[in-house]
Amino acid sequence: MRILFIGDSLTCYQNGWQSTVAKGMGMGYVNISKGGKRTDWMLKTLDNYLKNGPHHNTLVIYGGINDSFASTKESTTINNIQSMVDLGNLYEMEVIVIVGYDPNKVIRKTVYADNVTKVCRDRYVKLQNKMQERLTGCKIVPMDTTVTYQDSGDGIHLKSSGHKKFSSWVLKNL
Repeated sequence: MRILFIGDSLTCYQNGWQSTVAKGMGMGYVNISKGGKRTDWMLKTLDNYLKNGPHHNTLVIYGGINDSFASTKESTTINNIQSMVDLGNLYEMEVIVIVGYDPNKVIRKTVYADNVTKVCRDRYVKLQNKMQERLTGCKIVPMDTTVTYQDSGDGIHLKSSGHKKFSSWVLKNL
């Protein structure tokens, strides 16, 4: 029994939340996430991996923040995530989509200008809400309400305390 994780930098922290979630589910895992990537890359990477890789029982998808910061159309991001869900279902996997943490509690100040950060944060919140409304054929883990800006070192990525809280949230909401 193995889980396949696909995502961006929020999912590729070594021994991060995904490792704890896999252990909590009693499963091994493979993580094909990569920092800085958007959902179009995630979709292509997942498709190639599933065509050529070993079978996994569960697929966990967590992405979209880079799309929001890159001004990718919301509909494009939703379609990419839904296509990943559909691929997981095609390969008879249980599919779980992680909505993520509450950006209003975590994203305070980043390396971007404050006005850019606010616009992107607001765009990401809107995307997260649409994910919960529109995605079908998957289990959706709702927005985490436990992680705060103190759990992030740079205003976006979680540090150890954030990974611990986030993994507990995910396991509680599976």
